[in-house]
Amino acid sequence: MKPGVIKIRTNKDVCQGCRSCEAVCSLVHTDAVSPVTVGIRIAEQNQLGKFKITVCQQCFDMPCAEACPVSIIARNAYSGAVEIGEGCTGCGACASACPFGAIMMADLEGDVKPYKCDLCGGLPQCVPACPRQALSW
Repeated sequence: MKPGVIKIRTNKDVCQGCRSCEAVCSLVHTDAVSPVTVGIRIAEQNQLGKFKITVCQQCFDMPCAEACPVSIIARNAYSGAVEIGEGCTGCGACASACPFGAIMMADLEGDVKPYKCDLCGGLPQCVPACPRQALSW
């Protein structure tokens, strides 16, 4: 798969802020619904009823991977997704390097870990969960 071929496309104009995408994302990846263990983030803007959708854009140049001091961020050969592998130290360098702010750091009982969209292995589960079709790929 070519880098960047599959990525989550967003339409903030139709997002109603229900956060179904966040719930599905955390459930798929952690077996629990948690607002901190997500790879997609919905935030209300300054204008009532307007929402910002933040999700990894699967960058071709992968600034998060370049910033990782333990070199555990790589592109999945099948899905093309930029993924954070095992052995992460939780330093947050990847989150700081992300130009979209799409890597969320979560402190789970003293264990700090980054969360980002990994495209669910090639079939993003947040897309069909969106009742307003604010997400596509």
